[in-house]
Amino acid sequence: MPSGFQNDTNQLQAEMYRVVITMTNTTYYPTTDGDDNGGITPNSWDSFAAGPSTAVLARARARGNMRFRNIVNQVTGLTDMQVRDVTITEADADAQATSLAFTLAIERPAFINVTGTAIDGSTALTTRALVLKNEIAKAIRLSTTSTMRSFDPTTDSGTQVSITATHTGATATQTYGTVAVTLIDESTLFD
Repeated sequence: MPSGFQNDTNQLQAEMYRVVITMTNTTYYPTTDGDDNGGITPNSWDSFAAGPSTAVLARARARGNMRFRNIVNQVTGLTDMQVRDVTITEADADAQATSLAFTLAIERPAFINVTGTAIDGSTALTTRALVLKNEIAKAIRLSTTSTMRSFDPTTDSGTQVSITATHTGATATQTYGTVAVTLIDESTLFD
């Protein structure tokens, strides 16, 4: 060992989790106009060559963006964490996403409290993966109102509007079922 080096249980022992949210069920993730539509997406209207074709679709995209922000806020509130490797299935600015996957890189996973029951009312939170799944499902169900930049197809530009995103058309149990979280990598400190 190099001079002065020693293993210490206070060192970071990172873990990485892959999250997949499946939004193909239009009952759980409605595509019709309303505060519950929009799915979940990190892409705003200006991520595409052309903006949404209608104001309804533009607001849906803003709602999806708000739900993704809610997820990031919810999970990063647990401990030091980064969102990486985002993969999304959506055709264009008009299309609601059908699948979203990303990796959570957690620097201090031991800070995540593993206890309680999931929002489905029956699943015991016995692993960090289940706690993360539960926190993500709770974030999807948050009702949020925010001033967002949304596309205005009549002016072909962005405009500030108040947008409300309620929970999607799913029950708590159904939302919880659309989220999958898997531990994909961890580092372990050996004494």
